[in-house]
Amino acid sequence: MAALGVERREEILRLLDDEGRVLASDLAPRLGVSLDTVRRDLDELGAAGVLRRVRGGALPPSRTSPKFSERAGEDVSAKRAIADVAVQRLVKPGQLLALGGGTSVRELARRLPDDLHASVLTTAPDVAVALLDHPALEVILLGGPVNPETRTVIGVEAIQALTSVRPDVCFLGACSVHADAGVTVLHREEALVDRAMLQASAATAVLSASAKLGTAGPYVIGAVREIDYLVTDHADGTADIGAHGVEVIAAA
Repeated sequence: MAALGVERREEILRLLDDEGRVLASDLAPRLGVSLDTVRRDLDELGAAGVLRRVRGGALPPSRTSPKFSERAGEDVSAKRAIADVAVQRLVKPGQLLALGGGTSVRELARRLPDDLHASVLTTAPDVAVALLDHPALEVILLGGPVNPETRTVIGVEAIQALTSVRPDVCFLGACSVHADAGVTVLHREEALVDRAMLQASAATAVLSASAKLGTAGPYVIGAVREIDYLVTDHADGTADIGAHGVEVIAAA
C-alpha cells in the first residue's frame, strides 16, 4: 500500500539518515509509489533544506537549517509588513490570542498596540519576552522542554495545555506553505504542538513571506484547508492556496 505524503517524506528522511544516500529508483518500489512521485517528494524536501538534491537521488543537507539569530535578519521588511497587516486586520481587544514561534510571529508580538487589552498564550519564550513590553496584556507561556533550534516549547505538557483553551485566533509561522502539502515545518516536535494550537483555536492565521510559498517541509502542521488566513507580503502566486477557502491578506 502506498504511504501517505507526510509519512512518505518522513520515511525518506529516515532512510537518508540511516543510509547516508537515497536513490529515487530504489525509493519508488520501497514506498509503493511512482518514480515521479518520489522525485516530487525529493524536490520539495530539497526546497525545504532538509536534504541535498542530486542527480538520481539525494544526500544529507550540506549544512544545518539557519539558526534563529540568522533567520531574524532575513526578510526583515517583509516580516514587519506582514506583522502590521495581521495586527490591523485580525487582532481585537478582549481576544485570547495564541502565538507560535518563529521570527515572523515575534515581529507580530512586538507590533501589538501598547494599549491592547487582551490575553496571549505562546509556546515561544522569545515571543513571551516581546509581549512583556505591552503592559495591558496578560501573557501566558506554556510549559515544557524547549527545543533549542526552534526556540519553542515542545512535548506532551504543552499539547495537553492547549486542549483546555479556546483561542479566538492563533498565529503560526511556517517554514513552507504549499497548496497540496499544507503548512509545514522542519521539526516534528514543533509540528505536533503547532497542530494542537491550530485544532484548539477558532481561527488560524499563518504568517509567511512569499518566498516560502509553494515549498514543502517534512512535518505537517495542517492542510491548507484547515487554516483561515494566509498573511503574506505579496499576493502573487497565492491563487492555488486561496482556492482552498483561505483568505489571503497581503501587505502589498
